[in-house]
Amino acid sequence: MLKKTAARAETKETLVKAFWKLYREKRLEKITVGEIASVAGYNRSTFYEYFYDVPDVLQQIEDGLLDEMSFGPPDDDNIPMASVVEIFERNADALSVLLGEHGDFSFFFRVRGKMKEAFYALAAANGVTVDFAIALEIEYHVAGTTASMLSWLRMPDRPSAETYLTTLRGIDRDSTERLLKKLRK
Repeated sequence: MLKKTAARAETKETLVKAFWKLYREKRLEKITVGEIASVAGYNRSTFYEYFYDVPDVLQQIEDGLLDEMSFGPPDDDNIPMASVVEIFERNADALSVLLGEHGDFSFFFRVRGKMKEAFYALAAANGVTVDFAIALEIEYHVAGTTASMLSWLRMPDRPSAETYLTTLRGIDRDSTERLLKKLRK
């Protein structure tokens, strides 16, 4: 039973790798089930044991990444960017494609949604009502963070996560501290 489970996981991983090989080269709508199966060394029926169609491959990948993104509320000093960067760095290749110009635009908003959840959780934990002004500040902060992170992920000679984090924290520390103070009451 354990062997069979491991073999199934390996087959699925091989299909996912074949998908990535193709997705890096062309848009999702141009990829076929037959191509994925062929690149993976399997037939179409094997593909259908794991996925409904080509968009389902992408959906499962994205859902897995989003499940991993549980940032938690900001701590007493700042936003837990170290955990965010660790997740992004570990998944840099996939995220740079998914968040890139040929990626899935809806995924970008799903990532931002996960990041915003942390701010809203902090507000809720402190009994703060998120009004229009605070919601806009949260959106502004998350948009800047995700845009800068994507830029960092796509750099050919990407600096370390620590360098990125230090630089990001230095850019607009006052704005971040002001937002966190509002969310803590």
